[in-house]
Amino acid sequence: MVNVMVFAPSPDLMEPMRKLAQEYGSDEVNIDVIHRFGTPEILWQLDRYDVIVARGITYNKIRDLYPQKHITQLVFDGLDVLEALRRCRETYHPAHLGLCLDRDQLQDLVPAMEEVCGAKIRIYDVQDEETAIRTAETCQADGMDALVSGGTVYNFCQERGVPCTYVHLRMETLRRTLSEAMKAAHSINTERTKSNIIRMILDNSEDAVMAVDESGRVLEANNQAYRLYHLAFLKEWKGQSVEKINDALTFIGSRKSPCRDGDEELVTLDGQRYMVKYRLISGETSAIGTLITTSAASKILQEERQIRRGLVRRGLAAKYSFRDIIAVSDSMRSRVEIAKQFSQANNSNVLITGETGTGKELFAHSIHAASGRNSQPFVAVNCATLPGNLLESELFGYEPGAFSGASREGKVGLFEQAHRGTIFLDEIGEIPVSLQAKLLRVLQEKEIRRVGSTTVIPVDVRVIAATNLDLQQQIAKGRFRSDLLYRLNALEIHIPPLRERPADILPLLEHQMCILSAELGKAAPALTADAREVLCRYDWPGNVRELRNVCERLVVLSNGRPVDAAYLRELHMFQERPAAAPAGTVLSAPGGTTLVLPPTIRKKDLAKELGVSRTTLWRMTKRQEEAARKQRESTTES
Repeated sequence: MVNVMVFAPSPDLMEPMRKLAQEYGSDEVNIDVIHRFGTPEILWQLDRYDVIVARGITYNKIRDLYPQKHITQLVFDGLDVLEALRRCRETYHPAHLGLCLDRDQLQDLVPAMEEVCGAKIRIYDVQDEETAIRTAETCQADGMDALVSGGTVYNFCQERGVPCTYVHLRMETLRRTLSEAMKAAHSINTERTKSNIIRMILDNSEDAVMAVDESGRVLEANNQAYRLYHLAFLKEWKGQSVEKINDALTFIGSRKSPCRDGDEELVTLDGQRYMVKYRLISGETSAIGTLITTSAASKILQEERQIRRGLVRRGLAAKYSFRDIIAVSDSMRSRVEIAKQFSQANNSNVLITGETGTGKELFAHSIHAASGRNSQPFVAVNCATLPGNLLESELFGYEPGAFSGASREGKVGLFEQAHRGTIFLDEIGEIPVSLQAKLLRVLQEKEIRRVGSTTVIPVDVRVIAATNLDLQQQIAKGRFRSDLLYRLNALEIHIPPLRERPADILPLLEHQMCILSAELGKAAPALTADAREVLCRYDWPGNVRELRNVCERLVVLSNGRPVDAAYLRELHMFQERPAAAPAGTVLSAPGGTTLVLPPTIRKKDLAKELGVSRTTLWRMTKRQEEAARKQRESTTES
């Protein structure tokens, strides 16, 4: 979707411009309309808008702030100025009139304008806020009887009682300018669609592909090139010289190391041999760049890809990379940068903390995918879904006949499956204390012992753990070992909840709705300004998981009309939390929240509402029952 921001020059134009926005808006183009006086802070918050429409001083400021964006100027024409002069003559009857607008547009029209208003006109050039205020003061000093101006000078004069007439824009002018902005928006949308199609084609290739321009600067790269050339560690890889990304590469037209269309060469990357091919990208009249394709050059690497595909089929490969993380806010961008640095410490354990649904597993996958272990297994296990004795056999494996019901062949544990790769221990805080001692030994000695075995097996595994609990509190309560924590948090990263990074909410909404709408074969629903405001103000206790559920419901129920705040309320999108809850079961949820549940609520529905597994809910219930039992016993004894 293309986002358009329209700055209404005056409050009285808000309603007409909103009506035009509704007329021109579509599923592909979202139009927001606001009015702000002067150059407010919002001008520094327009990154998500692709096309901006503004007038006068606001236009000049935005053009300087965002030179790469399409900025459409809301320009008044001669009829707008003549109408303002007519109103000034009828209201103030000036003999000397100051015209405070852009001098270049009006200088040749002064004789005709003087004839229309019957006054001597002097033009005062206005370019920014500072010159606007200075001009108003100069006009008074020069003895001007009245002024005709735009918004900034007009507001200044209103505050000081200086006679001034505002230049209004006619509907024809507004419609013409917005039509021009819409052409730019549709052009941007078309280019994005083409780019997405090209990217899909490139990403479906097993080879690493990069496109560079005629000067050797990178224009685009597919996922394979992103990983092979470690582009995740370059803050701005687009626009970088391909020779700086890897000195073994060149491009057609390079003076340093020239090559021709169709040339091939063997290069060594990360100790492996690859074949690099160079093909000319031709425009209508001349060459416009080079397509660089890098493919594995040996049978060993082909076999490794087959093993890799086998790991993916078995679910033992990372599904996500840093490119899948939507990070707009500074807090999330800094977390992503820290995680990228952590990924390079291939043998250091990482602890990821944060509330449920914040994306801890996404970070774990991304760290592995960007690490030196990315060609090896990635094994994920949720420690809260299995009882302690079963979790031990899953993690470390067991020998044949180790216990009743054990397989005759025994079983390889998850640590062994993750050998030379990464194991992700989700909800690490739920591991029983008895099992924590065994896990600590694995981390210290780098070896495991299967259940029922006396033989130790060395393993080379990086551990990434995640939890939504405060482990220091768990240590104080005797539920978690401090020495295990110090082994796990050699590198630690905290993922903030959505309510602390509101700048990420709208980009996440748009991203999720695009994915879901593509899956369902429907157009993504457009969100009105008031709906966006409601969604941004909401606390999102379930974080990104809850946000995705909301997006799914919006896409499924989409009927083509824009989604506004009233529609969100009709759909009961967000749970209202009453001040006084009805009688029923009392539970303490993660994070210290107390929930009072109706007796009829199903545990399955409650677990979904809390964003936890049914096993975690069962543990919460048992803890609550145990606390209640101890309280009853103490009351009886007293």
